[in-house]
Amino acid sequence: MKVKESHIRTVKNARYFTNEPVSLEIKDFWVVIHGYAQLASDFINEFDFLDNEKTLIAAPEGLSKFYSGSRIGASWMTKEDRKTEIEDYLEYLNVFVRNLKNTYDLSAASFNLLGFSQGVHTAVRFFINSDTGFGKLFLCSSDFPKDVDLSKIKDRLTNAGLYLIYGLKDGIISQSVYDESELLLQENKIKFIKTEFDGGHRISKESIIKSFVK
Repeated sequence: MKVKESHIRTVKNARYFTNEPVSLEIKDFWVVIHGYAQLASDFINEFDFLDNEKTLIAAPEGLSKFYSGSRIGASWMTKEDRKTEIEDYLEYLNVFVRNLKNTYDLSAASFNLLGFSQGVHTAVRFFINSDTGFGKLFLCSSDFPKDVDLSKIKDRLTNAGLYLIYGLKDGIISQSVYDESELLLQENKIKFIKTEFDGGHRISKESIIKSFVK
């Protein structure tokens, strides 16, 4: 039997979470992208240390949910139909940020994009393909995606900063994998600032604060 693969466009509701800043005039805007098998509702609470009356923290959720043991998690993509899934989440993330721009006054805000674990690959692709110019890109606890257009990220980083954050006791991303990512960036003359912390595969509040003020 001959089998043909096809695609159709459809409408899907996407979920996201924000904090509740007192002012609609935002000083610092953060988009934080969760890792594999996490939910945005849990992930956003990792960033309570950034919460204040003029900071907007927004956590979009991956479009695919699944059961992970007794818990429910979300994912940004799998290797199955990978190209289409990437296109879908890039379109979603651009709509997501445009919606927030229509809700809050972000005209004077700093724009910060953070990815954790699987969310690092999503964040890098969004950074390159976003309608929005982010001033800082924070990549936490993951390798750097090898298949992105490095010339595009170099161009985007002309007026932005790249920050790599890695736990020295990370049991998921090995030191050798992380070193390969550093080498990839160095060989392509992509500037970055590295922060290492004494911990595992997690968000390091201290490292983010340290990188943010640089």
